[in-house]
Amino acid sequence: MENISMPADHKQVRFTDRNGVRHEGIYRDVLKAFVDTEGGKDPEDISNIYPENKIVDWEYLHKDKNLDSDIMVIL
Repeated sequence: MENISMPADHKQVRFTDRNGVRHEGIYRDVLKAFVDTEGGKDPEDISNIYPENKIVDWEYLHKDKNLDSDIMVIL
């Protein structure tokens, strides 16, 4: 990934590796890598670590804090 800025450290991101596979996880500045934590994967497992140069794009995950915000309760 040349000339593309990296996300803030420890922020939740969705990223795509060179094989076109999408992952969800966090960016670790100290490792200069993205860590796949989707589905409860262990962030310490080295098979879940993708160095910056193996990533073609990324975006921040903006998870809605209130997942039931579209539900209305009528009493």
